[in-house]
Amino acid sequence: MRWLLLLPLLAAALALGGGASADPPTLVGTVGPFFTIDLQDASGAHVDHLDPGTYQLVIHDLSAGHNFHLFGPGVDVATGVEFMGDQTATIDLENGTYGYHCDVHVGEMSGGFTVGTAEAPPPPTTTTTTTTTTTTASKPPPPKAKPKSKHKPKKKPASKKH
Repeated sequence: MRWLLLLPLLAAALALGGGASADPPTLVGTVGPFFTIDLQDASGAHVDHLDPGTYQLVIHDLSAGHNFHLFGPGVDVATGVEFMGDQTATIDLENGTYGYHCDVHVGEMSGGFTVGTAEAPPPPTTTTTTTTTTTTASKPPPPKAKPKSKHKPKKKPASKKH
């Protein structure tokens, strides 16, 4: 019977707490220890596309020779190149294209994703060039004739018989 008395109190507590929001989804950026960089969701899946909204970004910087730099519309978050450790930031992602890279190794360590209705840029076009080499077997040149000598060879004297 007592629980019936608690029911109205429980309903009132839920009504008051109903406006509280849940923690934002977590994104995990990892750089290092070697030439690796990635952004994953909380389940460990690589991020290619996200919905707009607020996210908790946790960066695991595992190298003193790299950094994790996330940038895009309204967002610019980076660890220091010599920094090693974890860094957390709350970020608001809006429709658009975002990128991340190591500032020291941009061409080797980078990635990106889209948010909302933004379309991913087309993949880079590659041109394949085929080179054909034809080898033709040829006959070796004929041997050169020995040059004729201008001098006549000396005749050997006939041997004398006794």
